[in-house]
Amino acid sequence: MKSYKPKQKRGYEAEQNFLQAAKTIFAKEGVARARVSDIVQLAGSSTGNFYFRFKNKEMLFERLFEIYEEHAQRLIQDLQDPLGSLESTIYFVTALNHKLLQENVGLYRAAHEISAKEPETWKRFQQLTVMTAERILELSTPYKDQIPFEDWEMQVRQTVQLITGFTANQAIRNAGPARFGSQAMVDMLFMAAMGSLGLAPPKDFEEEKGKIHKILNDERYS
Repeated sequence: MKSYKPKQKRGYEAEQNFLQAAKTIFAKEGVARARVSDIVQLAGSSTGNFYFRFKNKEMLFERLFEIYEEHAQRLIQDLQDPLGSLESTIYFVTALNHKLLQENVGLYRAAHEISAKEPETWKRFQQLTVMTAERILELSTPYKDQIPFEDWEMQVRQTVQLITGFTANQAIRNAGPARFGSQAMVDMLFMAAMGSLGLAPPKDFEEEKGKIHKILNDERYS
C-alpha cells in the first residue's frame, strides 16, 4: 500500500508534522491504541487535513516506513571505516544504529505490532539488516585475519544481527533511550559485538569514540 506523497512545500510541512506526531504517539501507545485525534492535536492540524493525506493510521505508518527505508539505505551506503581499524568500524555501526533507534522508537514499536498480521513488514527490517551486514563485510575484509574464526564472514553477519536485533528489541519493548542511558547502551553493545567477533574490547578507546561521534554529527547521518 503506497502512501500519499505531497508535492508542494506546504503539503510537505503538513506531512512532516503528522509524521513526527505519529512517531511520538506510536512510541507511547503503539498503533492499535493510538488515536487519530491525538496525532492531529499533536501535529497542530485538523482531522480533515489528516484524512486528506492518509486513509488511516496504517497508511500513516506506511509513509513513515517508506521514509525510514530510504533513509536507512542511504546510511548503509555511507557506512565507513572511520579510523582505519576493525574496532572503529564496529563502533561506528553500533553507534549509528543506536542513533537510528533513538529517532524511530515509535516506528519500531508500530512495525512489530503490525507485523503480527502482516509478516512482510518485519521482513523489510530484516532486509535492511542483510544490507548492513554485506556493507560491514566489505569494510571488515582488510581485517579478516584478526577475526579468530574459520568462517569469519558468518561471524561478522552474526555480529551485525546482534547489534541490530538488540536495539530493535529495546525499541519494541519501549525500553530504549528513555530507560537506558544512550552512551551506556552503545558501549555495552560495542563490547558484546567485539566479543562476538572473538576479540577483546580495545583499551583506551575514548579518544577514538569521540572522533567517531563527531563524524556521526555530520548531516549525512542526520
